[in-house]
Amino acid sequence: MVLNLTENEFMQMKAAVLDRDGKEALRLLKEFIKRIEEQKNAGMKSHLGG
Repeated sequence: MVLNLTENEFMQMKAAVLDRDGKEALRLLKEFIKRIEEQKNAGMKSHLGG
C-alpha cells in the first residue's frame, strides 16, 4: 500500500520526529492512516462496481 505525501506533510512529520513531538507525530500518523483506509475503501467500492 502506498500513501502519497505532499512535501509539506513530509516536512511536518520530519519536524515532529526531530523535535520529539509525540503528540504531533501521532496526530499526523492518525491522519495518514485515515487517508490510507479511505483509499482502500474507495478501491474496494470500485471493484464491486459501486
